[in-house]
Amino acid sequence: MAANTYLQVTELDFEDIRSNLKSYLAAQTQFRDYDFEGSNMAVLLDLLAYNTHYNAFYGNMIANEMFLDTAQQRDSVVSRAKELGYNTRSARGATANVSITFTGVSNNISQFTLPKNSKFTTTIDDISYTFVTPEAQTIRNGSNTFTKAISITEGEPLTQRFTVNTSNPIRYILPNKNIDTRSITVRVQESASNFANTAYTRATNIRAVTSTSPVFYLQECADEQYEIFFGDGPLGKPVKNNNIIIVDYRVCNGPITNGANSFSVDTITIDPSYASVSVSAVNSPARGGHEIETIDSIKFNAPRSYEVQNRAVVNNDYQRIILNENTDLQSVTAFGGELADPPVYGKVYIAVKPFGENFITSIRKNEIKLSIADRTPLAVDPIIIDADYTYVIPSVTTYYDSLKTSLSTSQIINDIKTAIDAFSSTNLQRFGNKLRYSRFVRALDNTNESILNNEVTLKVQKRFVPNINRAEKVTLKFNNALRANTVTSTKFTYQGFDAFLEDNGSGAINIYRFNASKQKVNIVAGAGTINYTTGQIDIENFLPSAYEGIEIKVTVETLNLDVTPIREQILLMNSNDATITAVAEAD
Repeated sequence: MAANTYLQVTELDFEDIRSNLKSYLAAQTQFRDYDFEGSNMAVLLDLLAYNTHYNAFYGNMIANEMFLDTAQQRDSVVSRAKELGYNTRSARGATANVSITFTGVSNNISQFTLPKNSKFTTTIDDISYTFVTPEAQTIRNGSNTFTKAISITEGEPLTQRFTVNTSNPIRYILPNKNIDTRSITVRVQESASNFANTAYTRATNIRAVTSTSPVFYLQECADEQYEIFFGDGPLGKPVKNNNIIIVDYRVCNGPITNGANSFSVDTITIDPSYASVSVSAVNSPARGGHEIETIDSIKFNAPRSYEVQNRAVVNNDYQRIILNENTDLQSVTAFGGELADPPVYGKVYIAVKPFGENFITSIRKNEIKLSIADRTPLAVDPIIIDADYTYVIPSVTTYYDSLKTSLSTSQIINDIKTAIDAFSSTNLQRFGNKLRYSRFVRALDNTNESILNNEVTLKVQKRFVPNINRAEKVTLKFNNALRANTVTSTKFTYQGFDAFLEDNGSGAINIYRFNASKQKVNIVAGAGTINYTTGQIDIENFLPSAYEGIEIKVTVETLNLDVTPIREQILLMNSNDATITAVAEAD
């Protein structure tokens, strides 16, 4: 019998390895009928099995870390991602927009500069956090008032210096975690005695880099820190011996300060004297704070980023690039101008929805457009647009078994409200997310074990702010087939009357009022049209003099139970808009 007949090398489990070793020895003539378990040989078998198992586990771990799909250590995942040319997303500090007002500034001054990194503070759970101005701001005199709306971003500003030594090179590693890489700026000073310096910009497109380009490169290295390095001539201007590298950056707290809406001035130094400075208004609370990119996110994004090659060509390219680089955005969609209504050729429309809000500012839109411009084909003009919101209004009647719960009717209603908001957060609120009627009802049924069933009807609603100074055409696009005779609206004032909108079932929109007998009387018959197939309502020359609330709401029923958004449309549902009735039964 050959000596290796009983060799088994496919097992990695400790007990299986030990059993295979025992079987191998037992097959040898020297150990025939030997009692392995009753001798010290058992200890030696345990030792051999342990050593084999340890090496197998170690070899398996090494092999796993060599591939992006199986790597578990962050440093390994980051290293594999670098091979695909992927830069991991850093932590991001939350950004708020506030109005700042200076008093006591001389009226003879036309403008002055608010420096970069002017400090503000906010307090959350008795902990103070620093916000700064990411860029210098110009404050202008407006009728002897010095007020401006500015963006402030969370993070503590720091400066790191390195001296270049070509005979004993070092790595330029920023020794902090939670660095917001958006804040990194680099200057290269000639020497300790020569203070002339050159600003270096981060290279994002090597096709535009030459041997004289003052650029730096950035990559994540060990322990979630970031390393700066420079070109060696062909791809970027190299640094020289005795140069001093000055790096300014912010260390942030990620999502902790999201939602902060109370700020005070900490440190502001400006040239003209002033009596006081204060935050006069918070225009939008802090949003967009984010942790450093997770391992799972890197594994998902790195190969897809490699596919995109940092170019925006097809719709998904825009979505992936913009979402990855802008953590304040919850959802992004893109579509060619030929798919717009009406078609506009030579443009790509990019609709964005931020976290916690429905719209972003025009300044933020321009920032996003500039960030994508150099990665867009020359013949295509990217246009950043707002999402088009359609509100889903549910009416719910909940039947529950009063013998299976101690909850009151009001508590059951509150549970249904919570379920509605949870369903909206999970299943809606993003581009392309449909409302599946059956799933919605199932979510309500599963709210509480005492619930017997739910009867649900859905309506959809558009909201708009009319022009009360000039007659305008109003177009509302539901983009779903609609039921006839279901259009209603909130109250507005028209030709001196309290007025409302309705459809006549034949494709016309009427503006009507109620007379003294509570009967409907048309103020304008045929004021607009409704296309029940496409779900579009057009109202011609609409000129109300006032309206109820902050906007006019137009509600209608869809022909189908499921509601499907298209292009830039997003479905929203809020329990505050819902009508909920709970009925107790003893089943």
